[in-house]
Amino acid sequence: MAGGKRRASLFSLREILAIGWVTTATVVFFNVFLKYVNGQLLGNARGVPEFWPISIFAFRIGGLRPGWAIPTLIAAVVVFALAVVYLHRGGTSIVPIVVAGVVLVVLTNLLHGINHGFVAPLATREGYYQLAPQIADPLAFVGSYEANQLSYVVHAKTHPPGAVLTFTFLAGLFGSRAAVALIVALVSVPISAYLFYRLIGTYYRRSVAQYTTLLFVLLPAVQIYYLASLDALITTLVLATIYLFTRESRWTTLCAFVPLLVVSFQLFLFVFVLPVLAGIAFFRREKIAPLAGIVLGIGGFYLLVDATLGYNYVESFLIASNQQNPGGFMLLAEPARYVFTRFEDVAELALFLTPFLCLLAARGLGALWRDVGGRRLASNTREREPFVMAAVAFVGFVALLAAGVYHTGETARGAMFMYPFLLLPIAAAIDRIDATWRAKGLLAAAVFGQSLVMQLIGNYLW
Repeated sequence: MAGGKRRASLFSLREILAIGWVTTATVVFFNVFLKYVNGQLLGNARGVPEFWPISIFAFRIGGLRPGWAIPTLIAAVVVFALAVVYLHRGGTSIVPIVVAGVVLVVLTNLLHGINHGFVAPLATREGYYQLAPQIADPLAFVGSYEANQLSYVVHAKTHPPGAVLTFTFLAGLFGSRAAVALIVALVSVPISAYLFYRLIGTYYRRSVAQYTTLLFVLLPAVQIYYLASLDALITTLVLATIYLFTRESRWTTLCAFVPLLVVSFQLFLFVFVLPVLAGIAFFRREKIAPLAGIVLGIGGFYLLVDATLGYNYVESFLIASNQQNPGGFMLLAEPARYVFTRFEDVAELALFLTPFLCLLAARGLGALWRDVGGRRLASNTREREPFVMAAVAFVGFVALLAAGVYHTGETARGAMFMYPFLLLPIAAAIDRIDATWRAKGLLAAAVFGQSLVMQLIGNYLW
């Protein structure tokens, strides 16, 4: 085993409580400090949310109905406990973990009732669903997309037409908002969890893959946003792309073209995935030709769409970019907002990962660098790919932030595709720590506990 094992705890109960307290105090401090700096020194520049670092948030704990919430909460805790016990007793199948993940996403979103949990997420006035049922002719919609792009709801303005058409398709099949929200979870959670398990299992022991997959489905980002959110589907497709591209078969590698093409029709930032694939191909030269084929295939597809339907992907991206940044590059147009939102974007992504897993990810990255980094990249083939994927994804995300991407309320949801990459070094850390199951159970409980608290107290969708 790279780096070797050592008998150690992940986190003790005292450490978990201390980390939770420090995190809470830090969030409160920066809420006060940033608002003071913004109000007293910067004249209330845009970029500091009311509830930093979560831009889109509203308290809703006052609306809890105890007769509904308490049984739902108890059921969620029981399902979580059963999943942990299953792994503790040496269960070898990933199916119970996947099923638990699906059930927990449903239950935690039911804490405030069916309307708040399943209907309201698709009833927001800026969401794709406001436009989706109005689309009678999808091809005509694509052909006229650029001409009408700026008149659409906010989310549609900044995405390719596939984002709206996905919900047009789902609304046509299932009708009600609640049914569509549930279908998104029923599709995204099991496929994401299974692909993530298989990806981690490519490089680490089955027990590590199982436990890391459990942590993945317990994340606040997954528990909150994997129901009703387009970004859950996008994350699933990104995972499918990475998983297929890392397989040995050249034909399976080429199949990564399909999910990546679908992602590109939902999200302009699909280009984030290309450097990750290039990093893999750099060390596995047999992947260069499939990667070139994938890039050329996507480019050829959009040339064909432009020629037949009149939709120009690049022009549509420029319209979206100009709409987001009417004054030009944010650092020059609104420097205070640029700095505030960059800080907020990182903090929000970290908060929805949980501080416990942030620390574990840092530990894992350090271990990977010691064992795989530098000149050791050529020799440590087993862990080279997890290290390369995590490092390239991290650098790519930093580059997106530096370019001014993500303005407000976006990273935990809009950059949800980052979480599988952030969990790669966590898997590396777990692989190196021969922790007791008490420690593993405590960590899982801390992660899920934060998810429950966040679901109980607030609303995060817009």
